[in-house]
Amino acid sequence: MRGISKNTVFALFGILGLLLTSGALLGSTYVVQQSVLYPYRSMVEIQEDFITSTTGSNSIGALGWTTIGGTTTAGTGIASRPGILTRDTTAVISTVAQLFLGGTVNPFLATENHSMIFAVRLNTNDANTTLRIGTTDLWNTNPPVNGIFFEKLDADTNWFCVSRAAGVQTRTDSGIAITTNFTTFAYSKNSSGIQFALNNANVCGLITTNLPTVAIRSGSHIINAAAAAKTYDTDYYQLRLTGLAR
Repeated sequence: MRGISKNTVFALFGILGLLLTSGALLGSTYVVQQSVLYPYRSMVEIQEDFITSTTGSNSIGALGWTTIGGTTTAGTGIASRPGILTRDTTAVISTVAQLFLGGTVNPFLATENHSMIFAVRLNTNDANTTLRIGTTDLWNTNPPVNGIFFEKLDADTNWFCVSRAAGVQTRTDSGIAITTNFTTFAYSKNSSGIQFALNNANVCGLITTNLPTVAIRSGSHIINAAAAAKTYDTDYYQLRLTGLAR
């Protein structure tokens, strides 16, 4: 190599060897493992993809979901949606088929700053099916006494956004038609109010009235108003609590 001494060449090769053996040229994630932990003093983050096939109540998925009423099936994954859980009312009329986190307790206060995401597909979109998705204090009541949730009542053709406190509610039409496609249901609650979103687009405006203050749990339920089975599939769930001070 003209104009460069042998000692310089040897030194350059030595540096290159150190870089290769240390992994510095292979990407930062190879050199330094990025932490997957959240800052626990100020927030909580959990998510569920329902990858595991267990369907026993209190042991579903990675988080241990509870089911009451109806039946549960671990569905076969489809393209871009690994892990699907199906809840079924069965043909017994007025069955409340529930799916929720928290077991026998409501794990966080509705007044905390939090956001939630569910990816759900309603399989029976008819005038004898009620479906709610979000957070409530009790998923076995119809309607819940307290909660923040999306709602389809029997005769509804659009999704509604509901904030309910002590049996009094604000219920707003999203203007989005109910389908049998997978839909991403999300809301974010902070000191300003509650913002709902469907398929990543805000709906219903900012809701500031009838905000619940009790402890709540994430979940969903489906209810049949006829003696026929009604079902829905859950693909994904996510919850973030922020602004904590512990």
